[in-house]
Amino acid sequence: MSEEAASDPDPGQAGAPLAGVIEAGAYWPRPWSGEDGGPRRVCRPEGQPGLDIQPGEKLKLEVFRDSFAADMLIRREPGELYALRHDMPKGDPLAGDCEGWVEKLDPETLKPLTVTARFPAGRYWPGGIAAHANGDIYMIFGCWARRFSPELELKAERRLPVNRPYNSFVILDTGELVTKDCDAPRGEASSTFSVLDPETLESVVPELGIPEGSIARLASDGKTVTCVGTESVLRLRLDRDRGELVIDENWRPHYGLPGQTFGWDPVISDEHVFWMDNGQNEVDWTMRDTGTAPTPVRLWWCRLDDQNALRSVEISGLPYGTESNPPAWDPERGVVVAYDAGNAVLRAWKLVGDELEPLWRKDDFAHAGHLIVHPDTRELVVQDFRDLKISRRRGLRRLFRRSVQSLGRHALVRRYPVIGQDSLAVLDLDTGEEKGRVGVPSPSQSFLFPAPGFDRDIYYLSMTSMARITVR
Repeated sequence: MSEEAASDPDPGQAGAPLAGVIEAGAYWPRPWSGEDGGPRRVCRPEGQPGLDIQPGEKLKLEVFRDSFAADMLIRREPGELYALRHDMPKGDPLAGDCEGWVEKLDPETLKPLTVTARFPAGRYWPGGIAAHANGDIYMIFGCWARRFSPELELKAERRLPVNRPYNSFVILDTGELVTKDCDAPRGEASSTFSVLDPETLESVVPELGIPEGSIARLASDGKTVTCVGTESVLRLRLDRDRGELVIDENWRPHYGLPGQTFGWDPVISDEHVFWMDNGQNEVDWTMRDTGTAPTPVRLWWCRLDDQNALRSVEISGLPYGTESNPPAWDPERGVVVAYDAGNAVLRAWKLVGDELEPLWRKDDFAHAGHLIVHPDTRELVVQDFRDLKISRRRGLRRLFRRSVQSLGRHALVRRYPVIGQDSLAVLDLDTGEEKGRVGVPSPSQSFLFPAPGFDRDIYYLSMTSMARITVR
């Protein structure tokens, strides 16, 4: 089904996954109505053509907006673009309380059309928003869940049970929201799951504490939920007959290795789940040279039907590797893309059976954020942060980190960055060849959630900056 052919769902319907432009879950049936394109996190805008950049065409920075601070962009109907916004506590951003809100944006100018009130959130950690199959916009940010109409009128809110930040949510085929808290940034305390009724945001079953911590965001095939813990990967299912959320005891691959740190967001294909480890770091304005483990970061994958079919490969082979986001998956040709953000290496493989065959590698390519894959045009949307190498010297960086972060609170400094700035690039998915690049005056590397545009354009997002980039 094409985007044009997709019909509006019955707002009361929540019994089965909507076909066509979402691959799982009761999301609004248009491309990119949830982070990473949907709960499987394959990073593909289902049902939408790629950029198809031709020889002689270039990327152009069409619109730039200072937007300190923002976490995520999602879409609903054509022309409907929403942003998760928040403030940042001064000093240590993870040590104080913050407020969050949602904006509906003009898709061309990025100016706010409608803005919610600023709501208390509790401790900061990146959260999430999504457009539900019932038409409403949901936000989980800090330790609060909120439901809004498409016009951003507040319809329900609830403080969640654990006094820690919750890192977003996934929506099941039957409409419930599944979320968990995270002991950010170290992941030492165990996480607690909640399953929320989409009407009231109240829990539909008792909360479930898992036996380990989890910093990673959740993924889902619509029926089960996949959680990367600090030592293992868990699969959970909502058992309505028993009235509880249950852990699959027959599938729990253990990936923790001595010297490695925890994994981040999983990606679910038809037969495998992929994720990366060494997620602990000391990130500030960039992830380069911030890894805390002296080991290389690894890409892991495991068959969904066999917990013992667990494999991994070093992404760069370099020490102090790190990352904090998901890899990407191309279901058309089985291409997997992963990266070592600590050492600025971007790499791709082709999955053949259960093994990965190397395709290409790009060194000194500082990507750290969420990817966008266009299988139809064989294009990969990435970022590449350029900065002054001296600013990353460990002793100097520790000394001036708070000062640099304080300067970043000033709009003029954000608009005309001195230490470094980001770029958005489009690569050939199969070869890594660059098809287009444009600079974005963001003083912060993008670690966050961009979105495909509506007409051969891309929405860039970093913690400080928002941009619309077009093909000309």
